[in-house]
Amino acid sequence: MADELKAETLAREATAEVADDEVTIKAVAADTSADAAPTVREIFALPEKDTDPSDDRWKEFRERISKEVKGIKWTAAMPDLAEKVCELLDIKLPNILVAAWKKAKELQTVLEKSKATPDEVVYLELAEHTINSDHKPSLDVRIKGATIKKIELGVQLGFKLRGFVLKVQNGSIIEMQTGQCEVKGTIKYGTLMIAEKKLEPIKLPLSIPIPAAIQTLTSPKLNAPEKLEKANAATAGVKAPASDVERIEL
Repeated sequence: MADELKAETLAREATAEVADDEVTIKAVAADTSADAAPTVREIFALPEKDTDPSDDRWKEFRERISKEVKGIKWTAAMPDLAEKVCELLDIKLPNILVAAWKKAKELQTVLEKSKATPDEVVYLELAEHTINSDHKPSLDVRIKGATIKKIELGVQLGFKLRGFVLKVQNGSIIEMQTGQCEVKGTIKYGTLMIAEKKLEPIKLPLSIPIPAAIQTLTSPKLNAPEKLEKANAATAGVKAPASDVERIEL
C-alpha cells in the first residue's frame, strides 16, 4: 500500500510597493542557491514579462484580472498584477521535493541517526516513487494597509522520480544527486485554467546543493500538503561517491 504523508513547502513573503498601494506576494517556497534548477514558472513556460510571448489562456487570465481590479481607485499607477502573480511561481523544484522527502519516516530516522556522527557523510538511494503536491500561492492588494483584493492560484504538481540519491550529514540533507524526473501539473485561477502540462521528462542539474533553510527536519513552518507514494521497490543501482550507500524505500 502506498505510504501517504503530509508535507508542505516553505513560505516566502515579499512586498512590492507602489506609492501608497501595496501588493504583498505570498509564495510557496524559499529561493535556492541552485540557480540552474528549474522553477515552476519555467516548467509551465509562463511569461516572465508583459512583452514575453504567451498563449490564449494566459491572455485570458490577464484580461480577467484587469476587469476585477478595474473599480479600484489606485493612489498611483496600477501595477501589472499578472506579472506579479507570475513571481509567485518562481519556486525551485528541489525545494518541493525536499519538503516531501523530509516527511518520510525512514528518512527522518536516518537524519536523526546521522547527528550522532556529525562528520560522517551518508548517501541515500531512493526507490522509484511519485510525489503529488498541491499549493495555493496568493497575492494581496492593499491600499493604505487594507486588503482590497486577493488573487489566489491553485497549483497541482505530480512528479515521477527514479535514481535520486540524497547526501546526508549531521541531521541535514545537504545535496541531491538527480536521476530521471518526469513532471505534470496544472495552474488555475478559480475555474480558469491558466496552464497545463502533461507528464514528460525534464532536465535537472546532476547535482543540486540544498539551501540551509530547508536542509533539516526543524525548518520553518510549511504550508502546502503533498503526498508521496511508492511506485516501484526495485530501482537501478545508483552508485554514489561513497563505499557505503544506504537505500530508502519511500
